[in-house]
Amino acid sequence: MENNNKIFKVAHVGCGTIADNHLNALILNPQVKIIAICDKDIEKAVAKKEKFAPDCEVYSDYYEMINNLSLDAVHIATPHFLHAPMTIAALERGINVFLEKPMCISLEEIESIISAEKRSNARVCVCFQNRFITAVETAKRIAEEDGEIISAYGSVFWERNEKYYTESEWRGTYKTEGGGVMINQAIHTIDLLCHFLGTPKSLCATIANHHLKGIIEVEDTCEGLIKFENGKKANFYATTAFQGYDSTTVYIVTNKHKIELRPPEIFIDGEKLELPPEQGFIGKACYGNGHSKLIAMFYDALLSDKQMPVTLESAQYAVRILLAAYKSHDQETQI
Repeated sequence: MENNNKIFKVAHVGCGTIADNHLNALILNPQVKIIAICDKDIEKAVAKKEKFAPDCEVYSDYYEMINNLSLDAVHIATPHFLHAPMTIAALERGINVFLEKPMCISLEEIESIISAEKRSNARVCVCFQNRFITAVETAKRIAEEDGEIISAYGSVFWERNEKYYTESEWRGTYKTEGGGVMINQAIHTIDLLCHFLGTPKSLCATIANHHLKGIIEVEDTCEGLIKFENGKKANFYATTAFQGYDSTTVYIVTNKHKIELRPPEIFIDGEKLELPPEQGFIGKACYGNGHSKLIAMFYDALLSDKQMPVTLESAQYAVRILLAAYKSHDQETQI
């Protein structure tokens, strides 16, 4: 039964680049109270406290925080290698989790998190906010009304220079970041391809490091072809070696239309479709109002016992695709 008067006691861990997107969305939600903010760099946690939740506690130790406090939910926005252990620890304590992408960095961790959620009375929502941008929701509706998606293509042209990696010790290695452009920048686009086409079955891909040799061990460029269980196919190309601006595109061919997504914009057969103004806009233009919308949906699901808007089951496929890309070596690889 819904309890519309409930106030969720929430903590946030990880005060890096994406933290403001979560914290801004949280303070917009009248049913949420931020009671703690955590980062191993306590000064960063204090700065977020002063900006977003002056009355909250600050911690430098995540496990001390979740052991000390009675929490309804925790937002995890830490380096990738910490996502799985932190999520599992929260689930073991009955704390719901809003988890920044990627959900984890290995096949073993996928199984561990899914298993932990099944054992827990708490649940996880993964932050694939781009599914809920108005342009993407519009494209999904049009594609479903058309009746059949023929194929799709995703591209990611971003710039990430040496400084981006050297300023964060965990970036640029498979052990801690889990990969490069695929796991960090392109994962949202890969998730959208699955969102439109279904469950992936296999892929053939190549990876390369073109512009940061000797600086990072992970890929800055990846391209490939994904095959889905329903027989559909999708191509993708992603790079962080592009200079000038960041651009992401998803192109969908249906039996009636050619739909081009350049979030937050959408084009139908080459013509821009005017959309209503978005409320709750947070962060980059390509994020639209996705964060505020998805985070609100997460708490609504907790209130009403609805299914999570982005389940672990659906979020795992983007991770499986990128992990398969890393071992494909231009050979078809099962996902």
